[in-house]
Amino acid sequence: MARKDSGFYGRSREIGQIRSWLDRQDPVTIRVSGIRGVGKSALVERAVQDFSHVIVRMPALPEPLQRSVLMESLDQNTEGTADESPEEPSSHPSSWARLFSQAAGQARPGRAPFVLILDDAHRLTEARARFEKPLDSVMDLAREGRRAFHVILVGLPPDDATDDETLVVPPLPLRAAVPMLPGGTPRQLLRAYGALGGIPEVLRKVDRSLTLETNIRKLMIERGAPFADAPGLWLERDLQTTSRYNAVLTRLALGEADWGSLRAAIPDLTSSGQLAPYVGRLEELGLVRVRRSLDAAPRSRSQRYRLADPCVAFWYRFVHPTTWGLPRGASPEALVRAIRPDLDAYMEDIFPEICRQHMQYDALETLGANARELGSLWAPEYEIPVAGLLTSGAAFYGTSIWGDLRRDRDPLDALDAAARETRYGFGREHRIRLLFTSTDPPRWLERATVRRDQSLLIGPRQLVGT
Repeated sequence: MARKDSGFYGRSREIGQIRSWLDRQDPVTIRVSGIRGVGKSALVERAVQDFSHVIVRMPALPEPLQRSVLMESLDQNTEGTADESPEEPSSHPSSWARLFSQAAGQARPGRAPFVLILDDAHRLTEARARFEKPLDSVMDLAREGRRAFHVILVGLPPDDATDDETLVVPPLPLRAAVPMLPGGTPRQLLRAYGALGGIPEVLRKVDRSLTLETNIRKLMIERGAPFADAPGLWLERDLQTTSRYNAVLTRLALGEADWGSLRAAIPDLTSSGQLAPYVGRLEELGLVRVRRSLDAAPRSRSQRYRLADPCVAFWYRFVHPTTWGLPRGASPEALVRAIRPDLDAYMEDIFPEICRQHMQYDALETLGANARELGSLWAPEYEIPVAGLLTSGAAFYGTSIWGDLRRDRDPLDALDAAARETRYGFGREHRIRLLFTSTDPPRWLERATVRRDQSLLIGPRQLVGT
């Protein structure tokens, strides 16, 4: 498939969700957010291609000039085709209210929808544009007039107080990224995903004819490499001061962390509460995700935080500090060699999330149903990295092993012992034990799994889909 389509591997769910919202007759406001380079704009453009629409990219300019750009775009794309606008004629021609009203006039009462897309909408808030109340007012008028007028704000973080719908666009999961990853074996593809992640902007520059290490060198380490400083620059574009944010991301690049571990990563904070705005902002930007144990109480504060994409984790764990730790003028090859010894330990941290992805998207192939509830289970007495409920109603408990399997340490025994400690899934007729491996399992483990009721091995071929 041509490179220009690479951002749409695995996006059928997101496209379907947006289209289902746009098929409504009641007006709807949608915010589409996500990490930089994840393909938000391209996704929205693909989703609206069968709808009458106008796409306006907001410039990094003061508010009056932003309104001028919107007015010009609407005049060029909607002139002479609008119905009577659902807005008082007293509004100034270039006011937000009048501009939104002009766009809403494209949606005829009781007829097909019209969609206004404001791309790079975060620039509106940066310019302190007071657009939200006028937009809400026009949407209310459109609703009263039975006009299917929809607005998509691309690039703004979710705001539950004002939006009808929100979509956080995630990085591509493993299988969707595989056609763009280097590697000849399933384990090599797993390792490549751990380093290069699922951000389409990164994956489009991968050369599959080269090895993973060569791609890392050319994309992240060589002078002038396109992503040598990218994660740090992405942060600087969204934040004024990045030092404390970088400290949080550097800590999470070492693996999941609880609140106390994150607090320790920023020693100059005087209280734990001062950490909250930094973590919250990173969540808004799509860089950090928060998880709670599936068997935790609803108000439990026992949470863990992780980076949303492996490429960001890889950069903060290896590329960013490696350039400090070697002598000035060290060759790119030497920098890559410095990464090599710790790569498997890094993959141990990344592998559980790859296994959870399989249960979310691809378990239909191995178990006949995907997960409808998914996460992990942990407490002082147990640790189960993959757990949840299938759409079939069965509970599942899984462990993931990146390294070699030792015969004297049966992982299924350990998984059984951990599952007995939790009440999650207790009483269900089917409770499935899963063992995820990054290498083809040895014969002794295959035989042991066959002998166990409701147990299943899921190896690298099933994970990557070959």
